[in-house]
This record gives sequence, C-alpha cells and structure tokens, in this order.
Amino acid sequence: MTRDQLMESLLHLPHPWPRPETECNLPTDNGHGDLEGWIKGPTNNEWHYAWIGAHERRIVITREQWEEALLAHVQHLERPVCDAVPTTSADEVDPGDWNGDGLPPVGAVVEVSHGWSDKWVEARIIYIDSRHTICTSSDSERTAHLYTANNDFRPIHSERETAIEDMKQITKAAADAHKRELHGALSEEYLLGALYDAGHRKVTP
Repeated sequence: MTRDQLMESLLHLPHPWPRPETECNLPTDNGHGDLEGWIKGPTNNEWHYAWIGAHERRIVITREQWEEALLAHVQHLERPVCDAVPTTSADEVDPGDWNGDGLPPVGAVVEVSHGWSDKWVEARIIYIDSRHTICTSSDSERTAHLYTANNDFRPIHSERETAIEDMKQITKAAADAHKRELHGALSEEYLLGALYDAGHRKVTP
C-alpha cells in the first residue's frame, strides 16, 4: 500500500469526512493482513484515516490532506455540460446575480444548510456540481467537502429576513410546547411572550 493508493480509495468515501463527535470504526483487518480504519490525531481531536502494515508501518491521512486531494480530483472530473456549473473566476462573480434558482455559481457567497438541520451557515463556493460541493466557511475560512444533494443553498439573507425566520421557529416551538403541556386555546399573549423571552424586542434608541 502506498499513500497515493490509500488516498485514491478515500476519494470515494460514501460520506463526508467524519466530524470529531462522530463514532467511527477503529482500524481492523482489511482482508489483506493489514489494518485500516479511523484514529484520533495525536495533537487534536480530529479523525485521521490510517493504514497499518507489517512491522507497524503506517500511512495516515488527515482531513486537510484529503480535502486538498479531493479538490484537485473533482476539478479534473469529466462532467456533462448540462451537469456542470460554470467555473467563472471568483473575481467575475457577483453573488447578487444568483437568486436561489439552481446551484450557486463558483465564487458566490451563500448560505448553506444540511438537509437535517435548520441552521444556515455563510460560505463561499469554491467548486460545485450535482455531486460535490467544496466551500469555505466565512467564519473560519476552513475548507469543507459536502455532498450537494444533502444540502440546501440560498442567497444571503438580510438581518430582517433572518430575524423573521428565527421568530417563526420560536413561535412554532412555543406552539408545539403549548400543545404538549398546556393544551387548550393558544393565545397571542403566549406566543408574544415566547418572542420576548427569546430577546426579540425592538428597542427605539
């Protein structure tokens, strides 16, 4: 086993690189007399992928190495024209040109949400097609690989739009709690109280 061979196999992972809190399979026999699996890094809590051969010879791949190799790999994939997003230079892309229809263009700053989460994160698109998305988070500048179909994309929301969305979630949660615990008619005062408790109160300077 060489590092290139191990990296090539990891480029076809059926899932994104695991997060630190994810439970992963520790190195086990791969059927060739060697061990393969996930180990925690010696200096951080990140998962690394390791191949361990005879005489404790080992090859370890980090998330950063995998993301760099994946970016190089997907940029050279042969994609049908109908499937590809134009790889316009980031300097030529005006994020305001994308209105939410289809996939965002390369270089656009958008909001991304995993399909199983209500949280939206601001990110800059580095590469995207119907299978892969590579982006950097605006708050950390860390590169992330996502499976496009598992995520939602939308233009950056204004402060007003974000506040309205937050209030919708708060009132929905309050209504659900009222139904479970209090029963009876749901009053406007109860919902407004939930918004007040959450800090949504306009203060005039």
